Amino acid sequence: MRRNRGDFLSQINVTPFVDVMLVLLIIFMITAPMLQKGVEVKLPRVKKAPAIQLKEEPLVITVRRDGTLYLNSHAFSLKTLALKLRALHKEVPRKKVLVRADGRVEYERVLKVLAAAREAGFLQVGLVTAPYKEGKR
Repeated sequence: MRRNRGDFLSQINVTPFVDVMLVLLIIFMITAPMLQKGVEVKLPRVKKAPAIQLKEEPLVITVRRDGTLYLNSHAFSLKTLALKLRALHKEVPRKKVLVRADGRVEYERVLKVLAAAREAGFLQVGLVTAPYKEGKR
């Protein structure tokens, strides 16, 4: 095929684009499982806690040892958490709520979080525990 000096090549070279997209795909595949871990807490250990069967992703409220509250990895104060829970209940009223509290958190703090979830209208609120192992507390 002959081209004149003034002709332009009108085809797009997609090879660099595909290379970049494959690199991004690999990066997201590696980092996605790391992002789902959530906030680190030391859960209390219980011998015979019933397992909860979940068909959909629940709302997870985490209470750290220092009392910091997280809703799905985003930090909130107790007041703003209550407001956020009310707004979420309007969107998805049948959503399950799981509370992950560090075993060394004050009992009152955990009860306030449970009360906030119930006052927002959520009926299915559960506590997350770790399996009991002999010799560990």
